[in-house]
Amino acid sequence: MRNLAALLPGIKYGHRVFPNEIAGMIGLPSVGNIFYVDPGAGSDTANAGKDVNDAFASVTAAKAAMIADNDDVCIMAGTSSTGRTSEVAAIDWNKRRTHIIGNGPMRKINPRNGIGFAAAATGDPSFTVSEKDCSFTNISLAQFNNVNVLTNITGDYNSWNNVHFQGIGNATAGDDTAARSLLLTGAEENEFINCTIGLDTVTRSTTNASLELTGACPRNKFIGCDFPMFADNAGALWLKADTGNCYERFLKFENCDFMNPDGASSTTLTIGFDLSTTGNGDIYMLNCNWRGATDLANNYDRLFTNSPTVDTANQGLVIVQAT
Repeated sequence: MRNLAALLPGIKYGHRVFPNEIAGMIGLPSVGNIFYVDPGAGSDTANAGKDVNDAFASVTAAKAAMIADNDDVCIMAGTSSTGRTSEVAAIDWNKRRTHIIGNGPMRKINPRNGIGFAAAATGDPSFTVSEKDCSFTNISLAQFNNVNVLTNITGDYNSWNNVHFQGIGNATAGDDTAARSLLLTGAEENEFINCTIGLDTVTRSTTNASLELTGACPRNKFIGCDFPMFADNAGALWLKADTGNCYERFLKFENCDFMNPDGASSTTLTIGFDLSTTGNGDIYMLNCNWRGATDLANNYDRLFTNSPTVDTANQGLVIVQAT
Protein backbone atom coordinates (compact mmCIF):
# COMPACT_ATOMS: atom_id res chain seq x y z
CA MET A 1 0.00 0.00 0.00
CA ARG A 2 1.83 3.02 -1.27
CA ASN A 3 0.45 5.87 0.84
CA LEU A 4 0.09 3.79 3.96
CA ALA A 5 3.64 2.46 3.86
CA ALA A 6 5.16 5.40 5.71
CA LEU A 7 2.65 5.00 8.54
CA LEU A 8 2.38 1.24 8.74
CA PRO A 9 5.81 -0.40 9.03
CA GLY A 10 4.52 -3.85 8.15
CA ILE A 11 3.86 -2.75 4.58
CA LYS A 12 7.53 -2.00 3.98
CA TYR A 13 8.27 -5.72 4.11
CA GLY A 14 5.49 -6.98 1.89
CA HIS A 15 2.39 -6.10 -0.04
CA ARG A 16 -0.34 -6.37 2.53
CA VAL A 17 -1.59 -4.61 5.64
CA PHE A 18 -1.81 -6.75 8.73
CA PRO A 19 -5.06 -6.65 10.69
CA ASN A 20 -3.54 -5.21 13.86
CA GLU A 21 -2.05 -2.36 11.81
CA ILE A 22 -5.21 -1.22 10.06
CA ALA A 23 -7.68 -1.70 12.92
CA GLY A 24 -7.02 1.68 14.51
CA MET A 25 -7.51 3.47 11.19
CA ILE A 26 -11.22 2.65 11.25
CA GLY A 27 -11.67 2.93 15.00
CA LEU A 28 -11.72 -0.77 15.85
CA PRO A 29 -9.48 -2.70 18.24
CA SER A 30 -9.14 -5.53 15.72
CA VAL A 31 -10.29 -6.56 12.25
CA GLY A 32 -10.70 -9.83 10.42
CA ASN A 33 -9.69 -10.65 6.85
CA ILE A 34 -8.41 -7.93 4.51
CA PHE A 35 -9.18 -7.89 0.80
CA TYR A 36 -7.78 -5.53 -1.82
CA VAL A 37 -9.50 -3.91 -4.80
CA ASP A 38 -7.53 -2.23 -7.60
CA PRO A 39 -9.80 -1.17 -10.49
CA GLY A 40 -6.79 -0.43 -12.70
CA ALA A 41 -4.65 -3.55 -12.26
CA GLY A 42 -6.83 -6.06 -10.40
CA SER A 43 -8.74 -9.09 -11.66
CA ASP A 44 -11.86 -10.79 -10.35
CA THR A 45 -11.08 -14.03 -12.16
CA ALA A 46 -7.31 -14.43 -11.78
CA ASN A 47 -6.77 -12.98 -8.31
CA ALA A 48 -7.82 -13.84 -4.76
CA GLY A 49 -7.72 -10.31 -3.36
CA LYS A 50 -5.45 -11.10 -0.43
CA ASP A 51 -2.46 -9.02 -1.53
CA VAL A 52 -2.08 -5.60 -3.13
CA ASN A 53 -0.50 -7.30 -6.17
CA ASP A 54 -3.26 -9.93 -6.18
CA ALA A 55 -6.18 -7.51 -5.95
CA PHE A 56 -9.72 -7.89 -7.16
CA ALA A 57 -11.00 -5.44 -9.78
CA SER A 58 -14.42 -4.87 -8.20
CA VAL A 59 -15.98 -4.32 -4.82
CA THR A 60 -18.57 -6.92 -5.81
CA ALA A 61 -15.85 -9.60 -5.78
CA ALA A 62 -14.41 -8.37 -2.49
CA LYS A 63 -17.84 -8.36 -0.84
CA ALA A 64 -18.47 -11.94 -1.98
CA ALA A 65 -15.25 -13.02 -0.24
CA MET A 66 -15.95 -11.14 3.00
CA ILE A 67 -17.50 -12.79 6.05
CA ALA A 68 -20.31 -11.12 7.98
CA ASP A 69 -19.77 -10.28 11.66
CA ASN A 70 -16.02 -10.73 11.24
CA ASP A 71 -15.00 -7.08 10.76
CA ASP A 72 -13.50 -7.95 7.38
CA VAL A 73 -12.10 -4.95 5.50
CA CYS A 74 -12.00 -4.08 1.80
CA ILE A 75 -9.08 -1.77 0.97
CA MET A 76 -9.47 0.18 -2.26
CA ALA A 77 -6.02 0.82 -3.71
CA GLY A 78 -6.69 2.06 -7.22
CA THR A 79 -3.83 2.57 -9.65
CA SER A 80 -6.10 4.26 -12.23
CA SER A 81 -6.55 8.04 -12.29
CA THR A 82 -9.94 8.05 -10.55
CA GLY A 83 -9.41 4.87 -8.55
CA ARG A 84 -13.07 4.02 -9.17
CA THR A 85 -14.37 0.59 -10.03
CA SER A 86 -16.79 -0.10 -12.87
CA GLU A 87 -19.29 -2.41 -11.20
CA VAL A 88 -21.44 -4.39 -13.62
CA ALA A 89 -24.45 -4.58 -11.30
CA ALA A 90 -25.97 -2.74 -8.38
CA ILE A 91 -24.54 -3.66 -4.97
CA ASP A 92 -26.43 -4.56 -1.81
CA TRP A 93 -23.99 -4.27 1.09
CA ASN A 94 -25.78 -6.88 3.22
CA LYS A 95 -23.05 -8.28 5.45
CA ARG A 96 -23.03 -6.90 8.97
CA ARG A 97 -19.74 -5.56 10.37
CA THR A 98 -17.88 -5.39 7.07
CA HIS A 99 -15.99 -2.25 6.07
CA ILE A 100 -14.44 -0.33 3.16
CA ILE A 101 -11.46 2.03 3.34
CA GLY A 102 -9.78 3.93 0.49
CA ASN A 103 -6.01 4.17 0.22
CA GLY A 104 -5.10 7.77 -0.53
CA PRO A 105 -5.13 11.27 0.93
CA MET A 106 -8.08 11.91 3.21
CA ARG A 107 -10.48 14.06 1.15
CA LYS A 108 -14.00 15.30 1.70
CA ILE A 109 -14.52 15.96 -2.02
CA ASN A 110 -13.87 13.21 -4.56
CA PRO A 111 -11.49 10.79 -2.82
CA ARG A 112 -9.56 9.10 -5.60
CA ASN A 113 -10.61 5.60 -4.63
CA GLY A 114 -14.20 4.57 -5.00
CA ILE A 115 -17.11 2.66 -6.43
CA GLY A 116 -18.41 3.48 -9.89
CA PHE A 117 -20.89 1.70 -12.13
CA ALA A 118 -20.79 0.58 -15.75
CA ALA A 119 -23.50 1.78 -18.12
CA ALA A 120 -25.09 -1.67 -18.04
CA ALA A 121 -25.48 -1.54 -14.23
CA THR A 122 -29.00 -0.14 -14.35
CA GLY A 123 -30.12 -1.21 -10.86
CA ASP A 124 -31.79 1.61 -8.95
CA PRO A 125 -30.51 2.35 -6.32
CA SER A 126 -26.93 1.62 -7.28
CA PHE A 127 -25.54 1.04 -3.78
CA THR A 128 -27.74 -0.17 -0.94
CA VAL A 129 -26.56 -0.64 2.63
CA SER A 130 -29.09 -2.98 4.22
CA GLU A 131 -27.07 -4.15 7.20
CA LYS A 132 -25.73 -2.68 10.43
CA ASP A 133 -22.43 -1.67 12.03
CA CYS A 134 -20.48 -1.10 8.81
CA SER A 135 -17.97 1.69 8.21
CA PHE A 136 -17.01 3.41 4.95
CA THR A 137 -13.93 5.62 4.94
CA ASN A 138 -12.23 7.86 2.36
CA ILE A 139 -14.07 6.67 -0.75
CA SER A 140 -16.32 8.09 -3.45
CA LEU A 141 -19.60 6.55 -4.60
CA ALA A 142 -20.32 7.68 -8.16
CA GLN A 143 -23.20 7.21 -10.59
CA PHE A 144 -22.85 9.06 -13.90
CA ASN A 145 -25.45 7.01 -15.77
CA ASN A 146 -29.21 7.56 -15.97
CA VAL A 147 -29.99 6.05 -12.57
CA ASN A 148 -32.03 8.06 -10.10
CA VAL A 149 -30.83 6.94 -6.66
CA LEU A 150 -27.14 6.51 -5.99
CA THR A 151 -27.19 5.27 -2.38
CA ASN A 152 -30.06 3.93 -0.27
CA ILE A 153 -29.38 3.19 3.38
CA THR A 154 -31.89 0.91 5.10
CA GLY A 155 -29.52 -0.41 7.79
CA ASP A 156 -28.69 1.12 11.15
CA TYR A 157 -25.61 2.20 13.12
CA ASN A 158 -23.34 2.67 10.11
CA SER A 159 -20.47 5.17 9.94
CA TRP A 160 -19.44 7.26 6.91
CA ASN A 161 -16.19 9.23 7.01
CA ASN A 162 -14.85 11.33 4.11
CA VAL A 163 -17.28 9.77 1.64
CA HIS A 164 -18.43 11.69 -1.45
CA PHE A 165 -21.91 10.65 -2.63
CA GLN A 166 -21.63 11.66 -6.31
CA GLY A 167 -25.24 11.14 -7.26
CA ILE A 168 -27.48 12.80 -9.86
CA GLY A 169 -24.42 12.79 -12.09
CA ASN A 170 -26.36 12.42 -15.34
CA ALA A 171 -28.39 15.10 -17.13
CA THR A 172 -31.40 12.82 -17.59
CA ALA A 173 -31.41 11.92 -13.90
CA GLY A 174 -31.05 15.62 -13.15
CA ASP A 175 -34.39 16.12 -14.92
CA ASP A 176 -36.16 13.43 -12.86
CA THR A 177 -38.14 14.23 -9.72
CA ALA A 178 -37.11 10.87 -8.19
CA ALA A 179 -33.37 11.57 -8.33
CA ARG A 180 -31.42 11.43 -5.04
CA SER A 181 -27.75 11.34 -4.16
CA LEU A 182 -28.50 9.83 -0.75
CA LEU A 183 -31.72 8.22 0.47
CA LEU A 184 -32.35 6.99 4.02
CA THR A 185 -35.28 4.58 4.22
CA GLY A 186 -36.26 3.61 7.76
CA ALA A 187 -32.61 3.91 8.78
CA GLU A 188 -31.54 4.97 12.26
CA GLU A 189 -28.40 6.20 13.98
CA ASN A 190 -26.17 6.55 10.93
CA GLU A 191 -23.36 9.08 11.25
CA PHE A 192 -21.86 11.03 8.34
CA ILE A 193 -18.63 12.86 9.14
CA ASN A 194 -16.78 15.13 6.65
CA CYS A 195 -18.85 13.79 3.77
CA THR A 196 -20.04 15.48 0.57
CA ILE A 197 -23.60 14.79 -0.60
CA GLY A 198 -24.24 15.77 -4.23
CA LEU A 199 -22.52 17.42 -7.19
CA ASP A 200 -22.41 20.88 -8.76
CA THR A 201 -21.20 19.61 -12.15
CA VAL A 202 -24.58 18.43 -13.48
CA THR A 203 -27.55 20.81 -13.63
CA ARG A 204 -30.68 19.79 -11.77
CA SER A 205 -33.84 20.81 -13.58
CA THR A 206 -36.72 19.70 -11.37
CA THR A 207 -37.83 19.07 -7.79
CA ASN A 208 -35.33 16.36 -6.85
CA ALA A 209 -33.24 16.21 -3.65
CA SER A 210 -29.64 15.76 -2.59
CA LEU A 211 -30.81 13.95 0.55
CA GLU A 212 -34.15 12.38 1.39
CA LEU A 213 -35.36 10.70 4.57
CA THR A 214 -38.46 8.52 4.41
CA GLY A 215 -39.98 6.06 6.85
CA ALA A 216 -38.96 6.29 10.51
CA CYS A 217 -35.36 7.55 10.56
CA PRO A 218 -34.42 8.43 14.15
CA ARG A 219 -31.17 9.98 15.39
CA ASN A 220 -29.15 10.42 12.20
CA LYS A 221 -26.25 12.89 12.25
CA PHE A 222 -24.36 14.89 9.60
CA ILE A 223 -21.21 16.52 10.96
CA GLY A 224 -18.92 18.73 8.88
CA CYS A 225 -20.65 17.77 5.62
CA ASP A 226 -21.04 19.71 2.33
CA PHE A 227 -24.18 19.75 0.16
CA PRO A 228 -23.24 21.28 -3.24
CA MET A 229 -25.66 21.61 -6.16
CA PHE A 230 -26.24 23.49 -9.41
CA ALA A 231 -29.79 24.08 -10.62
CA ASP A 232 -31.83 25.67 -13.37
CA ASN A 233 -35.09 24.96 -11.53
CA ALA A 234 -36.08 26.69 -8.31
CA GLY A 235 -37.71 23.51 -6.99
CA ALA A 236 -34.50 21.51 -6.45
CA LEU A 237 -33.83 20.67 -2.78
CA TRP A 238 -30.93 19.98 -0.47
CA LEU A 239 -33.20 18.03 1.90
CA LYS A 240 -36.58 16.33 1.50
CA ALA A 241 -38.04 15.11 4.79
CA ASP A 242 -41.74 15.64 4.29
CA THR A 243 -43.44 12.44 5.44
CA GLY A 244 -44.56 11.26 8.88
CA ASN A 245 -41.77 10.39 11.29
CA CYS A 246 -38.95 10.64 8.77
CA TYR A 247 -36.86 12.62 11.27
CA GLU A 248 -38.08 10.80 14.37
CA ARG A 249 -36.48 11.88 17.69
CA PHE A 250 -33.92 14.12 15.99
CA LEU A 251 -32.00 14.82 12.79
CA LYS A 252 -28.82 16.80 13.38
CA PHE A 253 -26.65 18.90 11.06
CA GLU A 254 -23.53 20.35 12.65
CA ASN A 255 -20.95 22.53 10.86
CA CYS A 256 -22.47 21.69 7.48
CA ASP A 257 -22.52 23.88 4.35
CA PHE A 258 -25.45 23.94 1.91
CA MET A 259 -24.26 25.51 -1.34
CA ASN A 260 -26.12 26.62 -4.47
CA PRO A 261 -24.02 29.20 -6.40
CA ASP A 262 -26.85 31.41 -7.61
CA GLY A 263 -24.31 34.21 -7.94
CA ALA A 264 -22.70 32.10 -10.69
CA SER A 265 -25.81 31.47 -12.84
CA SER A 266 -27.39 28.68 -10.80
CA THR A 267 -31.10 29.29 -10.16
CA THR A 268 -32.05 30.50 -6.70
CA LEU A 269 -34.04 27.81 -4.90
CA THR A 270 -37.47 28.64 -3.54
CA ILE A 271 -36.67 26.59 -0.44
CA GLY A 272 -33.71 24.41 0.47
CA PHE A 273 -35.59 22.06 2.84
CA ASP A 274 -39.02 20.51 2.27
CA LEU A 275 -40.08 19.48 5.79
CA SER A 276 -43.01 17.71 7.40
CA THR A 277 -44.81 19.48 10.23
CA THR A 278 -46.00 16.24 11.83
CA GLY A 279 -42.77 14.37 12.53
CA ASN A 280 -42.14 12.86 15.94
CA GLY A 281 -38.87 14.74 16.33
CA ASP A 282 -36.88 17.86 15.56
CA ILE A 283 -34.19 19.02 13.15
CA TYR A 284 -31.18 20.79 14.63
CA MET A 285 -28.81 22.93 12.54
CA LEU A 286 -25.82 24.00 14.59
CA ASN A 287 -23.20 26.36 13.13
CA CYS A 288 -24.20 25.59 9.54
CA ASN A 289 -24.10 27.89 6.49
CA TRP A 290 -26.44 28.02 3.52
CA ARG A 291 -26.49 30.04 0.34
CA GLY A 292 -28.63 30.12 -2.79
CA ALA A 293 -32.24 29.77 -1.58
CA THR A 294 -34.89 32.39 -0.93
CA ASP A 295 -35.89 30.55 2.24
CA LEU A 296 -34.10 27.77 4.05
CA ALA A 297 -37.29 25.78 4.66
CA ASN A 298 -41.00 25.76 3.84
CA ASN A 299 -41.77 25.77 7.57
CA TYR A 300 -39.88 26.09 10.84
CA ASP A 301 -42.28 24.14 13.06
CA ARG A 302 -39.69 21.48 13.94
CA LEU A 303 -36.50 23.19 12.77
CA PHE A 304 -34.16 24.76 15.29
CA THR A 305 -31.13 26.61 14.00
CA ASN A 306 -28.47 29.15 14.85
CA SER A 307 -27.28 28.96 11.26
CA PRO A 308 -26.45 32.07 9.22
CA THR A 309 -27.21 32.93 5.62
CA VAL A 310 -25.32 35.04 3.11
CA ASP A 311 -27.13 38.27 2.24
CA THR A 312 -26.06 39.69 -1.12
CA ALA A 313 -27.75 42.99 -0.28
CA ASN A 314 -25.16 43.37 2.45
CA GLN A 315 -22.15 42.66 0.25
CA GLY A 316 -22.07 38.96 1.10
CA LEU A 317 -21.90 39.45 4.85
CA VAL A 318 -23.13 36.54 6.90
CA ILE A 319 -26.24 37.43 8.87
CA VAL A 320 -28.58 35.43 11.08
CA GLN A 321 -31.54 34.09 9.12
CA ALA A 322 -34.95 35.22 10.37
CA THR A 323 -37.63 32.57 10.80
